[in-house]
Amino acid sequence: MPPTTAQQRAIAYAPMIFAAISFVSSSYVIYHLLFQERQKLKRLYHRLVLAMNIALLPLSFTQVWSTMAVPEGTPYYAGAMGTMNTCVVQGFIKLMFMLTVSTYYVSLVLQALMGMRNNFKEENYRWIEIPTHLVAYCIPCMFAILFAVTENINPSGNGCFYAKAPHGCESNPEISCQRGQDIKYFSFFVAFSTLFLYYIFPTSVVTVMCCWLKKKKRETSNNRGSGMTIIRDKARKEMMQSVHRQISVYLLSFWFTTVLVTIDIVYRMLTGVSIYNLNILGRCIYSLQGFVFTAVYFTLQKMGREQKGEDLSNPTSTSSE
Repeated sequence: MPPTTAQQRAIAYAPMIFAAISFVSSSYVIYHLLFQERQKLKRLYHRLVLAMNIALLPLSFTQVWSTMAVPEGTPYYAGAMGTMNTCVVQGFIKLMFMLTVSTYYVSLVLQALMGMRNNFKEENYRWIEIPTHLVAYCIPCMFAILFAVTENINPSGNGCFYAKAPHGCESNPEISCQRGQDIKYFSFFVAFSTLFLYYIFPTSVVTVMCCWLKKKKRETSNNRGSGMTIIRDKARKEMMQSVHRQISVYLLSFWFTTVLVTIDIVYRMLTGVSIYNLNILGRCIYSLQGFVFTAVYFTLQKMGREQKGEDLSNPTSTSSE
C-alpha cells in the first residue's frame, strides 16, 4: 500500500529540520574542540568525540538533502528532483557514514573499557586510535562501494538507501524493478554487522564494565590495607563508576535515536513493506542524532566540572571529566 500524500510530504520534509539542527550542533562541537578548548584534544576521548562529529556532518547533510536526491518523477516521493546519479551519491554517503558514526560510538565504549583495564593510563591504550579511524572509514567505504557498483542503491525511505529496486516500481511500468544485482546474503551480513555495532558489542562491553565494578566494590569492601591504599582504591572505584555512567548515557542516547529507524529498515528488508508512520517518526528522531550527542556531551562536561568542584572541598573524592 503506497503512502498517502500527507505521508509522502512528512517523509520528505519533516526530517530536514531536525537534520539541519544536528548539522549545526555537530559543527559547534567541532568549533568548540578546535578553537575554544583545543587543549582537550590531548585526551583520546575528546579526539574520538571530534572525529565522530566530523562524521556526523555528511550524515546530517544526507538527511537535509532528503528526497531532493531521488530521480525526478519517482512515484510516492514528494520533492524528488534529482537523477539516478544523485541518488547513488546520497545513498553511498548515507550508508558509509551511518556505519562510520556507529563505529565511533563503539570506540567510545572501547576506550572506556581500555581505560579501566589500564588504570586510566592513556599512554597504554592510545594505540587504538589509528585502527579505530581505519576501521571507521575503510570498511564502511568498501560496503558502500559494493552496494553502489551492484546497483543496490535506490530510492528507499526518505531518500536513497539500500534497495534492490526503486520503491514504487511495481506501479510504474517506466521504472525497472530489476535494477540491482542479487546480493541478498551480503545485505544480511551488513545488516547483522550494523546490529552488532549498534547493540550487541556495546551492550556486552557495558555488561563487562558493570561486572568489573561489582568486583572492585567487593575488593574495596574487603580491603584491610593502609589508609592511603583504601583512599586510592576508593578513588579508582569512583572514577570507574563515573566512566561507566557516562558511557551508559551515551549508549542510551544513541539507541534512542536509532532504535525506531533500525526496526523500520530491518522490517522493510525482511518483508519489503514499509510502516510509513514508523518511518516518519524514526527518521525525525534519527536526524536529531547530532543534536542529542551534543546535548549529552556538554551536559556530561558540566557534570564533570561540578564534580571536580566537590572534589576540591573533599580531598578523598575523585572524578573524571
